[in-house]
Amino acid sequence: MILILFLIVNISISQTWAPFHNQELDKYRSISIDYKSIDSRVQNDDNFRENRPLSHEIIGYLPYWQYETYPDLDYSLLTQINYFSAELNGYGDIINDHNWNNIAFIDYAKDRGVKVKLCATLFDSNELTTLLSSSVNRENAIENLLNKVIIRNADGVDIDFELVPSNQRDNLVTFMDELSETFHESLDNPIITMATPAVDWSNSWDYNQLAQITDGLFIMGYNYFYAGSDTAGPISPLGGYFYDLEFSVEDYINKTNGQLDKLILGLPYYGYDWPVVSALEGANTSGSGEAKTYTQANNMANIYGSTYNETSNAPWISYNDTNWQQCWYDDSLSISTKYEYAKNNNLRGVGIWALGYDNNSEQMWGSIEDQFSNIIEGDLNGDNIVNVIDIVQLVTTILNNEYLSLGDFNNDLIVNVLDILILVNIILD
Repeated sequence: MILILFLIVNISISQTWAPFHNQELDKYRSISIDYKSIDSRVQNDDNFRENRPLSHEIIGYLPYWQYETYPDLDYSLLTQINYFSAELNGYGDIINDHNWNNIAFIDYAKDRGVKVKLCATLFDSNELTTLLSSSVNRENAIENLLNKVIIRNADGVDIDFELVPSNQRDNLVTFMDELSETFHESLDNPIITMATPAVDWSNSWDYNQLAQITDGLFIMGYNYFYAGSDTAGPISPLGGYFYDLEFSVEDYINKTNGQLDKLILGLPYYGYDWPVVSALEGANTSGSGEAKTYTQANNMANIYGSTYNETSNAPWISYNDTNWQQCWYDDSLSISTKYEYAKNNNLRGVGIWALGYDNNSEQMWGSIEDQFSNIIEGDLNGDNIVNVIDIVQLVTTILNNEYLSLGDFNNDLIVNVLDILILVNIILD
């Protein structure tokens, strides 16, 4: 009986839940961006913050509708940025790249030591079937994306396909395998990542194969409670629920056979504000929730106050504006707790949806700095000791033709014998 009830709940949630990236893309589809005007701000910008060694990958999505925020980002606390997005159709054509060929952001970020990838999106199940089930369409998409990356000398590509049908599970693996092969034949060390679901409702994702093919799976660890939820609740709960970050991370670790170096825990810089029937925590909703950026939610907290839910590690706001409302989001404390959780599970890093949603908040940047930059110089393996083991790791990195930000001691974006010499001097001193 319990199993039957579990299956019913599982099916019910999967039928009503919707991916957040798609909702945001639709929400801002008609917005007009004055790219040239925004880029003109950085023509004479020589504001380079000192590079800081980061212990993990820090990957942020920059949606085109947040383009105006890119000059203000703290690039010293980021390792990769995914530009969102190049929109594909079922035939593999790019129907809108949101000015990718002309934007100044790409060079601006790369000059500051941050890798830039083009994010490709497709969110329609029927279109995904058309794309993934056809070798011709797959090849067209791959070639189009490769050309875009080459044109702008970008560092790679991020694939954000959501609502993938279960019958396309194997074809998705084939697509990523073909994409990886093509990119590696044409580029030196391209970075290939994917945005992947917090919960694989329909068994559409072969996490193990995809982790082996790519450089990272960006687990979209948010939207557990969503606009259509029956009750208000945490967007990205760490504890307190069957489906939460603990479930997702454990699910990925199990299904990838422990490929921890391929797992990125993506976290939300947004929340939902629901109309609810009472002031009780987690009250029933009386309508759809409205998405709020971190800045919007934090401003509400300054007005109405907030309460921290210790069980799920999430703040929430209750207020009455004609009717009762309840807003759940993540602040610098809850985000920092989840960063620490990712570290404790030895994941490759963490991610942000989306850059700009915090209005360059010192508190939110501070959470990243506190968790990922307070490290001993030269301690490459995180054991709080700088010794010959760190030299071995650095040599291995160089031999594998990899890039390790912690090992780039002279900040020239190349890890080579010069960095080994610097590390030896650190140890001798």
